[in-house]
Amino acid sequence: MADNIVVEVEERTDLGKNASGRLRRAGKVPGIVYGLDRPPFAVTVNPRRLTEVLRLETGKNTILNLSLVGQERTRAVMIREIQRDPVTDLPLHVDFVRLDLEKAITVAVPVRLVGLPVGVKTEGGLLEFVTREIDVECLPGEIPEHVDVEVSELHVNQNVHVSDLKVGERIKVLTPMDTIVALVALPKEEAAPAVEEAAAVPAEPEVIKKGKEEPPAEKS
Repeated sequence: MADNIVVEVEERTDLGKNASGRLRRAGKVPGIVYGLDRPPFAVTVNPRRLTEVLRLETGKNTILNLSLVGQERTRAVMIREIQRDPVTDLPLHVDFVRLDLEKAITVAVPVRLVGLPVGVKTEGGLLEFVTREIDVECLPGEIPEHVDVEVSELHVNQNVHVSDLKVGERIKVLTPMDTIVALVALPKEEAAPAVEEAAAVPAEPEVIKKGKEEPPAEKS
């Protein structure tokens, strides 16, 4: 819950691309807080603290309290988006969205597969994990860390759908129910040995029949 996780931020008044670059070189991550029909608020956050939050099992769905340095006020938020450096993967910018803990929100929740399918153990199949997260709507305090689905009884050519997932009664699943979550399929067949052997045998030389040569075409 938000009461257990506090992240300190500083107000950011120097805006723009150049200012953001200076902040990053100083070891800070620029960010913005928005939502609930209130004006956006520019901040900076310690990248180490940001990483600590993201490493929690709840990840981006963690509810946290932003605490503004120099003030006693806090605000419940979630991380909406993080921009990262494509080379170093370090955070470049973070968006926080304000929360009303009494109003439902939409979030993506990871799916976990439980068990080893019988189709993999005894039938030579391969397990394919197709849909790794689903969209749900619920109160911020009721966001599941993950949704588990049992796959132990799956045989070859069988699958599980979103409709097979078990979620809380107060959680509304937004992902279509017929979406495949996981399936067991046979591996693709290798090329038949006979075909490979035939391709390796050199072709018989073509017999050219002698005959009257055709005259060269006339030049126009």
